[in-house]
Amino acid sequence: MKKVKGWLLDTHALLWMLYGDQRLSVPATEAIDGDLLLYASVASFWEIAIKQGSKGFDFEIESTWDESFQIELKRIGVSLLDISVSDCRLVQDLPMHHRDPFDRILIAQAINHQLGVLTRDRSFADYQIEVRW
Repeated sequence: MKKVKGWLLDTHALLWMLYGDQRLSVPATEAIDGDLLLYASVASFWEIAIKQGSKGFDFEIESTWDESFQIELKRIGVSLLDISVSDCRLVQDLPMHHRDPFDRILIAQAINHQLGVLTRDRSFADYQIEVRW
């Protein structure tokens, strides 16, 4: 495995970081507080919107999350990672270890940008990317 250039936050890790949730693991917190750059994918914002539009989460998210999250991420130095055509193309070639489309695009982005992923989802490691939790 190549050395990672930064950490991509899975959606739950992103939310737990923003809300100071105790479910964020110690190794994930150490990576967040470490020297490597942090990234949040636009795919996570899409996933949040879909979940907020249906069942929501097990904690309250403010109605202006789309604005407040961007402001907070910028304030703490987390870069937003757009979805590229090459990210989408890589999804096609990924083995089907994982079927969730949001997770598959995060995996593709991690591979394309040489990022590790902060996630509790153990199946990410099946893609030969560095996972921390």
